[in-house]
Amino acid sequence: MVVREKRTGAGGSRRDGIPARIVLAGFRATGKSAVGGLLAARLQYRFIDTDDELCARMKGSLSAFVRRRGWPAFRKMEQALLVELAGTEGVVIATGGGAILHQDEWRLLRKGSLVVWLRAGAATIRKRLEADAASASQRPSLTGIDPAREIEEVLAARESLYRRGSDVVIETEHRTPEDIAAEIEHLCAPFRN
Repeated sequence: MVVREKRTGAGGSRRDGIPARIVLAGFRATGKSAVGGLLAARLQYRFIDTDDELCARMKGSLSAFVRRRGWPAFRKMEQALLVELAGTEGVVIATGGGAILHQDEWRLLRKGSLVVWLRAGAATIRKRLEADAASASQRPSLTGIDPAREIEEVLAARESLYRRGSDVVIETEHRTPEDIAAEIEHLCAPFRN
């Protein structure tokens, strides 16, 4: 774990000085959804997975939507959702891997939030995606190139955005979602002071 900063005013709290929102950022298959659900239960916060929320609004799978309308239409919906979520409190938000690309909306969402980058290396991400039978319908190709190469290239292009857009970096390789959720809960303690 690397703590980037403790921002004063990151509170905007719902209770006990815990940040109003805890935002989980990171590439696909880094554990955002699994950790987010567990963390929300620990904090008694509501859990929102932005990809699931967008699928509900699209009334279908992300892959089907992207095939029909394309990535730009998806990204536009994602931008609007980020703005909407910036006004919420008492939530843990698992963002889609590309949400960090919306820098203006990300800055808005980040205010009053603790942003945690869940990080994993390209090889681990590839293994997790290959092991997940639902990946094809939930995670359409971003570039149309070989999956291993796509992971390496897209991850490399986004890493600096994840780094700059987060307060804390947590390595997720060789760790359970329960362990990571407990660590993030512990990280909230300084906001109570």
